[in-house]
Amino acid sequence: MNLGAPQPVVESKEAPDRGPSPLVPPGNEEKGLSTSDILYLGGLALGGVWIWLRDTAWIVGAEETLPILAAVPLFLWLGAPWRLKEAQVPVRPQPLVAVALVAGMGLTFELTLLLAAAWTFALWNWVRDRIAGNPVDLRRLSILPLLAFPWVSLDLNPVGWWFRLSGAWVVDHVYSAIGFTVVREGTSLLVGGIPIEVAAACSGMNSLQGILLAGLVLTWIESGRSRFYWGIVASLPALAWVANTVRVCSVVAMAVGLGPETANGALHQIGGWTVVLVVCWGWSLTARWIAGAFPSRGGATQKQA
Repeated sequence: MNLGAPQPVVESKEAPDRGPSPLVPPGNEEKGLSTSDILYLGGLALGGVWIWLRDTAWIVGAEETLPILAAVPLFLWLGAPWRLKEAQVPVRPQPLVAVALVAGMGLTFELTLLLAAAWTFALWNWVRDRIAGNPVDLRRLSILPLLAFPWVSLDLNPVGWWFRLSGAWVVDHVYSAIGFTVVREGTSLLVGGIPIEVAAACSGMNSLQGILLAGLVLTWIESGRSRFYWGIVASLPALAWVANTVRVCSVVAMAVGLGPETANGALHQIGGWTVVLVVCWGWSLTARWIAGAFPSRGGATQKQA
């Protein structure tokens, strides 16, 4: 027994243990991201910013910009926790040839969609080779970053015209069926004597990116492991069309019932987005039902813990 003077307590200078990083596999914390990983991801980041800034016509309002800025954070959140494979497997360079070809076609034809597809495939090339996890889940989730780029507003202007024309056609038939006198010429309507124009603002293009993103996220959450996942994803444009058409019909209802001045005011935006939220909620319930009725053949796969 030591009866001498008490020894001073020396506090440890070591940093507290905060647990393993989600990007580091357990037992291999010292490896982390390699230099090649950092260079690869840094190149992706620079490429993404370049695609954003090469044409800034999409930077108009929150409806257009927020979904684009939210896509990659949602991808990271839904895929968490991210863990690197224990073996330092280098990223295969062969798929980058296809990336370069698609990107070259995008530059040649001035199509942001092709540039976004090339960037997304380059990201998937890294995720497939370096991230530990269920490959089916990772592949299904990796389509989400495609919506991180403004190809909807920059490349799909003709789609906006067809959304307007078809919306006016539906209004014509719906309101004629319930007893209103409707005269339609293109996107111009006369409903019960009230002139209504399905203008460019009613094309749904400003909200289309947000609707597609919301639909994709809801599809992943509710039926991400259903064997019909890709079929549901392929039907997302139909969701966007339904949401926009129902919104046009609701605005016409406000114009007929409350007057054109009311329909053109703040109630126009509030009512329109309420309809979009209701349609997305219905989509979520449908995706959940499909997941329950038609689960994956091998049973529900579990997310990477």
